[in-house]
Amino acid sequence: MIDILIIQHEDDVTPGTALQWAAERGLSTQIWHVARDPQPLEFNQFKALIICGGSMNTFEEAENPWLIAEKDFIKKSIDLGKPVFGLCLGSQLLAEVLGGSVYPLHKWEVGFVPVQMKDEANPYELHVYHWHQCGFDLPPGAEYLAEGEFWRNQAFRMGSKIYATQFHPETTEAWVRECAEDIDPKYEGLVQSKQDMLESLPLLKPMQAWFFKTLDRWY
Repeated sequence: MIDILIIQHEDDVTPGTALQWAAERGLSTQIWHVARDPQPLEFNQFKALIICGGSMNTFEEAENPWLIAEKDFIKKSIDLGKPVFGLCLGSQLLAEVLGGSVYPLHKWEVGFVPVQMKDEANPYELHVYHWHQCGFDLPPGAEYLAEGEFWRNQAFRMGSKIYATQFHPETTEAWVRECAEDIDPKYEGLVQSKQDMLESLPLLKPMQAWFFKTLDRWY
């Protein structure tokens, strides 16, 4: 049995440091490129599910018909009690499957942005990495894990097995450098410049520490 099945939507939006976390803990992983490959495992062949980000939106089923099957797969995984962790698009898919709404914000949130983390007794600020222009409403019964000023709904938890982050805690330095080259005036909103993004690279370390600690609680 595979410990963690990872749904990846695009080649350049990877599981990032989630693979490092799994390797350090001796957990087996398998990646499912959902947009082009058939379902690789039956539900009794994996223990937990991580859902990566992607440039498509949850409501773009006409352009990406595989989203319909993916949502059904996520719902069945939840119904079977499997731990599920959603990253950016993955968080939006979870929000929708669990009864929340996903919609365009008409502004971008890009780069290292501070959010208020609420997963400890005393809330604290953490800079986390963003690249999105859609947001979600919390599904019924969900608990806030993080809130932001630009967009309030940044992360949630449902019970002890479902976690979702609008931001990208799995971000690697290589991905930040790749994204920095794509900064363009068309991205309007709260958007870091290339220089500011690269100067913010030291913020990866505390974000990764939070991510690994949260994954340990989740799995």
